[in-house]
Amino acid sequence: MKFRKSILLGVAAITVSLGGVETSIQAKNLPSFASSYWYKARTVHVRHAVYASQINPKTWSVRQCKVLKSGTRIRIYNSANLGWVVKSSNLHHSSGYTWVVKGHYNTKWIKK
Repeated sequence: MKFRKSILLGVAAITVSLGGVETSIQAKNLPSFASSYWYKARTVHVRHAVYASQINPKTWSVRQCKVLKSGTRIRIYNSANLGWVVKSSNLHHSSGYTWVVKGHYNTKWIKK
């Protein structure tokens, strides 16, 4: 009986000690697309693959498209007329053109 109680007490102590330690701190949700949080460029990671288009903001003509794969580290901000504007070392900048992600007016495709 004493043996059984000591094992139960040991398991309980281990469970409490492991449950009380948090290994990483993560935000549960990112602010919404319309939040002022996105007015400043933020570094995030892509959750699932999306297309980024290099466009001319004056004419809205698309110069080229690239796939941002899952796990890619990018800097994004929310522009009033362009939506998500993307900056990354993978996306080469050309004068007069901007990289944008079209059609994703939420934060489900990115993670901190």
